[in-house]
Amino acid sequence: MLTTNYAGLGSSELRRRAAREAAAFLRGLPVSRDPAAPLRACTEAMAQATTPAEVHALTELAAGGEDAGLIALRNLLRAAGSRCREQGHAQLAARYDRTSDLLDIADRTLFQLGVDLLAAAHDTLSDRSEPTPALAAGAEGGPR
Repeated sequence: MLTTNYAGLGSSELRRRAAREAAAFLRGLPVSRDPAAPLRACTEAMAQATTPAEVHALTELAAGGEDAGLIALRNLLRAAGSRCREQGHAQLAARYDRTSDLLDIADRTLFQLGVDLLAAAHDTLSDRSEPTPALAAGAEGGPR
């Protein structure tokens, strides 16, 4: 394994050197060169969504569930934390774990936001389909 001395380098230079060092490793993996492409496609499609159900479906596709981007990223961060622990970097592992916990919170928040959006849409549709009080009273034999 190649080890590089990064002491005294700025964050941009550290990232550039790490990208060069990892390039051959990444080329050998079945990893997309653009892992955010599905998320961008959902973002672009959002402009065409006309109903709350469509907005919810796009958000759920991009972020909800175990196979979606948000949870996949959480799992990646947890795996990074495990690797850090294995390599003796407990403090860095804890930071990766805390960051993955934030994504769990985001996932739960997005779930509730989706439920709230659908409930609000349902309430709006229910309000439109109910007869006005005057019509309801007339239909029930009350005064017209």
